[in-house]
Amino acid sequence: MKLVNIQLDLKNVLIILGSLLLIFLIFKIQGILAPFAISFFIAYLLDPLVDKMEQYRIGRSFAILLIFLLVGGIISVLLIFLLPVIYREIAFLIDKLPHYFGQLVELIQKYTHSDGLELTYQEVVNFLKGKAGKISSMFFQTFASVYSSVSGFVGQIVSYSLVPILIFYFLRDFDRLMAKGLDLAEQKFSFDIKPHAKEFNSILSRYFRGQLAVSLILAVLYTTALLISGIKGAVGIGVISGILSIVPYLGFIIGFVTSLIAAYFQYFDLWHPLYVVIGFTIVQFLESNFITPKLVGGSLGLHPTAVIFSLILGGYLLGIAGMIISLPVAAFIKVVLMNYFYSPGDAVRRDE
Repeated sequence: MKLVNIQLDLKNVLIILGSLLLIFLIFKIQGILAPFAISFFIAYLLDPLVDKMEQYRIGRSFAILLIFLLVGGIISVLLIFLLPVIYREIAFLIDKLPHYFGQLVELIQKYTHSDGLELTYQEVVNFLKGKAGKISSMFFQTFASVYSSVSGFVGQIVSYSLVPILIFYFLRDFDRLMAKGLDLAEQKFSFDIKPHAKEFNSILSRYFRGQLAVSLILAVLYTTALLISGIKGAVGIGVISGILSIVPYLGFIIGFVTSLIAAYFQYFDLWHPLYVVIGFTIVQFLESNFITPKLVGGSLGLHPTAVIFSLILGGYLLGIAGMIISLPVAAFIKVVLMNYFYSPGDAVRRDE
């Protein structure tokens, strides 16, 4: 058994309090911070490619522009091939909505009649008249809420439109910014940060390379499972589920629920939802036991409860972007805490 003494002196307590204060400030300014955080994160992922291009005597700014053109071209090609498929599937769903609604009304009437709840048209009208004031109030509240949401959405679009510009400047000066930031941090805290930064870089690169590969494979598997199940809209649901799988659990939950709803309203039986359950169960089994262990592995070393807490906290602070980066950041914090607060010299080994 290994007993470890934790050094909790005044300096360590102040560091913990300072970290909590930093988290609070991040939460308060998250709307402003999010585009900068996303831009810096994308710049971090692209920096090794820019450095590699510099080795071939390509200017850094020109290399960044080439990467922008390459990424833009890939996105354009994907949109050209995927948009017609997605458009057809959306058009199909819109065309079938009246049919689905009619089936839903029949289902409700069936169950209300079976319970002896015969509702006539006049009874429904009288009920709505009695609730007219409340309904109008709810309508105006909903309208105000929608207006506020649309205004906020427009503001978000304006903020995120700056992301490509921020990425360019972060990438252009990335090495200098990182070196300066590490030097300032070491001077401020009198703590050797660079080894931990290298370890964090290794954790982050392994995790995201593996997670991206997992997402692409899951997109193919989900789409295949839904096509076999006969679900219309399989390509759209499968691709979106795979992309969202870069955030653990998110892609599976959204894809599974959406597929169940689509299966039921397309066929109104229990067999096709059962096919969906079987398909997603098989994909989840393959992902948990073979795909993720092989491509991502246990590189993060986090307990499942820590994973769930990190995802919730990241989503609460920075939305989807926060959920994406929450796990590697949590793994890095664990490494720093283990190395900083635990004193190896004070460890005592005792056989049981």
